[in-house]
Amino acid sequence: MIVEYRVLGPLEVLADSEPVAVPAGRGRVLLATLLLRANEFVPVDELVDQVWDGEPPAPDRAHKTLQMVVARLRQSLGAANCVRTSSRGYSAEVAPDQLDLARFRRLTAKGEHRAALELWRGKALANVQSESLHREDVPRLMEEQAVALERRIDQDLARVTDVLVPELRALVRQHPLREVFWAQLMLALHRAGQQAEALAVFQEIRKRLDDELGAAPGQRLREAHEQVLRDEVPATAVVPRQLPPAHPHFVGREHELARLTETLGTRPGEPVLISAINGIGGVGKTALALQWANRVADRFPDGQLYADLRGFDTRADPLDPLAVARDFLTALGVEQIPKSDDRLITAYRSALAQRRVLVVLDNARDVEQVRPLLPGGTANLVLITSRNRLQGLVASEGAHPVALDVLDEREAVGLLTERAGADRIAAEPEAVSRLVARCAGLPLALGIVAARAAYGDSLTALADELEKERLEALDVDDPATDVRAVFSWSLRSVSEAAARLFVLLGLHPGPDFTVAAAASLARLPAAAARRALTELVTVSLVATTRTGRFVLHDLLRDYAAERAAELPDQHEAVRVMLDHYLHTSRHAWARLQGNPAWPGFPEPAEHALVEPAADHGTANDWFIAEHEVLLRLATQALDTGQDDLAWRFVLSMHTALLRRGHVAVAESLELRGLDAARRAGDDWGLARLHRGLGGVYIATRALPAAEFHLRAALQLDTRFGDVLAESNLSRGLAQVFMFQQRHQEAVDLLLGVQPRIDDLPDFEQAHHLAALGTAYHAMGQEEPALRFCERARDRYRAMTGLAPSVLASANLEALAEIYLKLGRTGEAVSRYEESIALLRVMRATYDLAHTLGLLAKVLADHGERDRARASVLEAEAILGDSDSVQARLVREVLGTVVT
Repeated sequence: MIVEYRVLGPLEVLADSEPVAVPAGRGRVLLATLLLRANEFVPVDELVDQVWDGEPPAPDRAHKTLQMVVARLRQSLGAANCVRTSSRGYSAEVAPDQLDLARFRRLTAKGEHRAALELWRGKALANVQSESLHREDVPRLMEEQAVALERRIDQDLARVTDVLVPELRALVRQHPLREVFWAQLMLALHRAGQQAEALAVFQEIRKRLDDELGAAPGQRLREAHEQVLRDEVPATAVVPRQLPPAHPHFVGREHELARLTETLGTRPGEPVLISAINGIGGVGKTALALQWANRVADRFPDGQLYADLRGFDTRADPLDPLAVARDFLTALGVEQIPKSDDRLITAYRSALAQRRVLVVLDNARDVEQVRPLLPGGTANLVLITSRNRLQGLVASEGAHPVALDVLDEREAVGLLTERAGADRIAAEPEAVSRLVARCAGLPLALGIVAARAAYGDSLTALADELEKERLEALDVDDPATDVRAVFSWSLRSVSEAAARLFVLLGLHPGPDFTVAAAASLARLPAAAARRALTELVTVSLVATTRTGRFVLHDLLRDYAAERAAELPDQHEAVRVMLDHYLHTSRHAWARLQGNPAWPGFPEPAEHALVEPAADHGTANDWFIAEHEVLLRLATQALDTGQDDLAWRFVLSMHTALLRRGHVAVAESLELRGLDAARRAGDDWGLARLHRGLGGVYIATRALPAAEFHLRAALQLDTRFGDVLAESNLSRGLAQVFMFQQRHQEAVDLLLGVQPRIDDLPDFEQAHHLAALGTAYHAMGQEEPALRFCERARDRYRAMTGLAPSVLASANLEALAEIYLKLGRTGEAVSRYEESIALLRVMRATYDLAHTLGLLAKVLADHGERDRARASVLEAEAILGDSDSVQARLVREVLGTVVT
């Protein structure tokens, strides 16, 4: 945690830039007193006198009362507490950088008066009520401020001085007898060509001193008077003003502008590099830099230097930093410019060492181009824009990165409104929404659209054109603003392997991808693919997400896809990528299903990186991360008639979709997958998809449809002689019967299968016992229900390494219901809690919410209202705003809980 203490203005304590409440009254006086004598122990008697403003409590209570004030102050400060105790009294223990007064004094000692004065926020300790502090301590601080102000103005008098005149006129009104300000006003007027006004000022202060003090002007005033009389005007320093104007229609970027300003104010007087105003081409890096630089230009009285380094320009080579340094020296008025490279850079840094200059280096290619142009001194600021992240500057020079993303919808509409006019935007709101979506937040694209609109193009026509061919619609004659050209500049700056990978990524369906997917697509080893991706990220052609995945901006994806369409091996690249996803998905499905066989599964293509899930949790995580990608791949395969591929993708996603509540998605995909398996002539796939749809319809309580698909699957699997599948499907049908109150049919069906399950795997025997116990429970026969469910629970517990199963959790819930009927409430609660623990591991969202509701009802019915309420709140958080059938079923349970 970073803690700051401020006395140069109202007393403030900040912890990680957030204000900490300081108690008013005596606590505030105590903290202020200790901070003014930071790291020194102040005797108790002196503190008592100060805190009570010369009227302390009775001596026998004074020390104890002070201890109470200290205790309250420490409690209020919390982790920001700096108060220390010893036999000598109390002290505020602070590091030099934590206290603004210490930083002010350090900066003034170094001659950095402007930076020091920026630390002041008003009158010192303005919110501290203490006559003694404001009588004795505050005046001394205000005098230090005034002296620093005098010295800052002396420094400014060596520059263009007309801007000082208004400031000095205000200062002589505030300090009518401070001779230095009067002398400086005279010199400022004289150097601005106003000699008569300067002499009039001298006469005014001479009369005032005589009238009010009976004194004659001092030496500083007399020397200034003589300079004016002799008409001595020293040469002023050259002040370069190279900063281009801010964009006239700049909108948005409030967060980034605030962050830049915050960075500038963190350590006045120390060098600050804001290197990573970085992002893809056309995202608005230069516009942001110039907008902010123009806002803060007045903080740099020695001028502003600007250079477009042309780091990614196809029309010219990047600028040589040595040539830029020569131009900067010329702009600073340096006449003798060294010829050798080393001496040139030394001269450049020396010229800036005693100045306060803003240096803007736009469109930098890399660290090597920037590093020679970093100035000397401690009062300069360097603002760099680049498509490259310039990580070397962040690591070695302490640069502050500011990554720039595309505009959000509000900002994008604001940009169009600013450039095309509010009336145009209001007249075609539907077209505006389409334009914003198709430009994907890229300011360059939005600017092109606005420019075309300004020439009379209808917004609706523009939106139609963009939806037909996005890049063509954004093609203009100027290569500096053509989207394709801008992207190509970045692509030229990376290696051949990275450039090829970028183009191939146009074949990926999106929205994001991993190293393994990229490696498969490019048929590269994972390490080589990672190196190529790192290059692409560095120049902002590819971005990273918070989860460590990679993503392309929509327009970059269009550009890559356009280039990829020209590749002769594009179909082979896609086939290898698909095999990466299909085989990894099959392995993850097997983990969730308990590692069942998948007959006839083809071998992966060469170079396809397959990532088998190490365990159940890894499989879950993979499906969650790849959810959108898999949906797009499956839909693409279904749409393009790749039946063999399509039904396999769909089937591999079934369990993950149901566990996370994507039932409608599963139904839609599996119905289409069923047709694909039928066309492909794969009866095994057909049987599995019928079974999957049976599970989908049980979840939505569409029971006739569930029975139809389960019987269809059972007919196929019976023909195969697959007893394991027959057992599984019998359990599904029994569940349908129980929902239809056909309890005896359910029991009879399960008993009919039971003689054939002895040779089946342990997990299937456990599932069968659980289903039979649940069916007896539904009939109200608790004795056999308890026996079978407990046998199933014991089987599940004995199977070490078995993937957690929704069926095991359902068995625990059935046991809980049986225990409740038998009056064994404690055991019922324990079984619900066991079930919830399993469901958490499986990320089975709706099942988890349902079981939380069941537990909450039991807890509430037995007086444990707080625990019940916590379970209900968690279940409601899981459901969110969902209005699915599953969510409605869970809400019915939650509605019965009275907390």
